[in-house]
Amino acid sequence: MIWKVIHWSINSLFWVALALFVTSMFSNRRSATARASGTVEFAPQWFGVWALVYVAIRMFFIAGGYLLHGLAEPLTFLTGALLGMACIGLVFMLPGTVLVTDSGLEEVLWLWRNNRIRWEEIVEINTERNGRTVTVIGASKTKIIHSSRLPDRPRFLFEIKRHCGENLPADFPNVDANNISPI
Repeated sequence: MIWKVIHWSINSLFWVALALFVTSMFSNRRSATARASGTVEFAPQWFGVWALVYVAIRMFFIAGGYLLHGLAEPLTFLTGALLGMACIGLVFMLPGTVLVTDSGLEEVLWLWRNNRIRWEEIVEINTERNGRTVTVIGASKTKIIHSSRLPDRPRFLFEIKRHCGENLPADFPNVDANNISPI
């Protein structure tokens, strides 16, 4: 009886974590965090990151069960392999934190090395008006992406405008400094 309760609670926790992950992807109304050092931090919601990690771990065990029991059945084995690849994809979806410093932009990633672009090295800035994604490309083809999973897109555009100034193209989104939330 106790094992049924444990199994039911783990199953329920999986669905709660999946709902938290989806919620964190689509409802991001937070402000960026200004540090005392002058750095502005655009970090994802912590509960969304931990929910994603839990969902990936749970999917890993589900995929392992399919792979283990599917050795005689090709379709079951294929299902396990696809779930395993989806689990690996989820782990690589972990969002990084974008930092705006006086020297440039930095993206702190979980599994890869950090990306840095100095303000003088910025070659291109792509802004998607509907997609809410800003991609900054450096001289060495390094990309830093501020996606919709990170907070405060207007503040990020304001910081780019403040540091790059006259080097921005004419079609760069107009950001009103009065609409930036005080931190």
